[in-house]
Amino acid sequence: MGAGFLEVLHARDISVGGVAVFVAHDFKGYDIDDPVDVIVKLGHEKPFTVRGVIVHLSARANDHFFGVRFMNISQENLARIQQYVERRIAQGGGG
Repeated sequence: MGAGFLEVLHARDISVGGVAVFVAHDFKGYDIDDPVDVIVKLGHEKPFTVRGVIVHLSARANDHFFGVRFMNISQENLARIQQYVERRIAQGGGG
């Protein structure tokens, strides 16, 4: 996340509105309202990139995550996320 580098992160949860991702480090250099580009990979589907903005930072013992709100996401990718979430709920896996 951020300009000039790529970091592989795991989602805490995802919805059509955004995603929360775990990070293994603190938030030095990141602030609320910072823009980020997120590459979203839903299961075995082809990944896509979406622009987002950081809306939440959480830091507890061994639990750091960013909340990112999606911005200007295409209707096609919104539908892909919605279908993914519905499949996960139907499987009992949550979102």
